[in-house]
Amino acid sequence: MKLNNVLKLIIAVGVCEIAGIIGSVFTVSAIPVWYAGLAKPAFNPPSWVFGPAWTTLYFLMGVAAFLVWKKGFERKDVKMALGVFGVQLFLNAIWSIIFFGLKNPGWAFIDIVLLWFAIIGTIIVFYKISWKAALLLLPYLLWVSFAGYLNYSIWQLQTPPIKLYYYNQELDRDESGNIACSREGLAPVEREIPITQTPIQDAIKLLLSGELTDEERAQGIDSEYPLEGLSLKGALLRDGVLTLEFDDAKNKTVGGSCRVGILWFQIEATAKQFPEVQQVRFLPEEIFQP
Repeated sequence: MKLNNVLKLIIAVGVCEIAGIIGSVFTVSAIPVWYAGLAKPAFNPPSWVFGPAWTTLYFLMGVAAFLVWKKGFERKDVKMALGVFGVQLFLNAIWSIIFFGLKNPGWAFIDIVLLWFAIIGTIIVFYKISWKAALLLLPYLLWVSFAGYLNYSIWQLQTPPIKLYYYNQELDRDESGNIACSREGLAPVEREIPITQTPIQDAIKLLLSGELTDEERAQGIDSEYPLEGLSLKGALLRDGVLTLEFDDAKNKTVGGSCRVGILWFQIEATAKQFPEVQQVRFLPEEIFQP
């Protein structure tokens, strides 16, 4: 390969990989916190898959651009093809900014639809110059098609209503009529909330506000929430374990085992309505202890 072509290849691949690096600036910080807390479909791949996949795809995109570029930039069709390629690369880079940076799956889906059509356009104009270049973009098209469906599914899964679990002691009595202090007394109420960036956190915060309607209270549904001085400081979901950190400035979460157990059950059930939450841990560890 001529030195001039080697340089073109390095530049083409480098530009594509830089587009990926720009997106990763917003992605890396959002994945363990915001993205981990989103409700996701069952077919959502593990987070570690995305890095290697995109690195490979950016490399293939760069090689494809090189195969077109080396035909001669002085050609009008080459200039037009690389221009179309540049448009799709721009749409690719801003998707991560919109989805992870702005935390807006809805607008990100619009961007990825535009990106999909831009890739189709790029494949068409590349094919007229180099069929090999067009072929190299097919894995990219397939991946973006999957990513678009995944983006749409995540967006839709953030849509309310959600369930908040309060307590109805009439549902929780044993054969002697005594309160059993069990999960049997949990009573879900539905709430509609705006599409949120942190649905699990927001659901817990809404539960802690303890806002019940007169009709719900008339049905026997009740709760000790809100507890004065109790607030949710943060939430982290990792490997199915949701860690909730609370501030209980006035020690309102201590007491008898029945009382604190019910308070615990309400938060746990509200969190576990999200399929990715398998276990709930509380911090500090002494919170919600008898």
